[in-house]
Amino acid sequence: MSRAGAAGLVSAACCPLCRSTRPAPVARAPGFQLVRCRRCRLLYQDPLPAEGVRRHYEDVYGHDTISERIDQRRRGLFEGFLDGVRPFGDRRLLDVGCGSGEFLALAREHGWNAQGIEVSSRGAALARRRGLVVHHDAGALPDAGFDAVTLWNVVDFFLRPAEQMREIHRLLAPGGLVFLRTPNAVFQLAAWRLSRMVVWPPPLARLVADAHFFQPLVWGPSTVRRLLLSAGFTDVRIWNSPVSHGDPYHGSSAARERLVTGVKRLVHLLAGALYRASHGRLTVGSSISALARKA
Repeated sequence: MSRAGAAGLVSAACCPLCRSTRPAPVARAPGFQLVRCRRCRLLYQDPLPAEGVRRHYEDVYGHDTISERIDQRRRGLFEGFLDGVRPFGDRRLLDVGCGSGEFLALAREHGWNAQGIEVSSRGAALARRRGLVVHHDAGALPDAGFDAVTLWNVVDFFLRPAEQMREIHRLLAPGGLVFLRTPNAVFQLAAWRLSRMVVWPPPLARLVADAHFFQPLVWGPSTVRRLLLSAGFTDVRIWNSPVSHGDPYHGSSAARERLVTGVKRLVHLLAGALYRASHGRLTVGSSISALARKA
């Protein structure tokens, strides 16, 4: 990437994942355009935000009601993961981007010796108030110090994804697991295109418009697999992620929350049917999950 701008943006002179310099424009939004790397197919914002990523998290965790709403609507996702991946090895878990510590607290209840990393000083302070161990970054953490590393909707904000994923590989003990969840580029791009066509009636248009969002990096199944393999992980498995309840990031009426939840569950059911019918080749859910192992 080239120099940082005065507005806290980084002009994406090359693809954040494969370093190719041949992006193709895909979509435009106020302040940036979404481009696709012609080589590895990663979707990313151009320019990429720099300090904007940190400010985003400071804003989220600066308001207790927003932080609590996010935690409540994602708790089911956390419980599902912890029921499926039980403590093993020395039970050491690291949650990257742990926020206010909701997942860490649940992991501790499930028997993990859980620690976190959080760049937001406000988010880290909230987690530490709960008696949790939270680090500012991974630099001082020991090699092979953890049996599992989790990244909940974090890799979409990585500005140096290949380098940062190799650092996570360093932190894992041999045989350790890395888990990540991220919005699915396949769904997000399709939802954006649909939002350009549906303009009436207004309530439906708003619902469709809210169905997509473009983070700095927008990962799909193929680019997530490439990211994990390039960092040295093996046994990569990718599937449609279960959906959270309602809209974690926007407050709305109880009726709209029920409507959003119903639509998300219907989309997830349809995506699951396509996944099974294609024997795992079509992963079109709104978000994807991935699990891989350090050999």
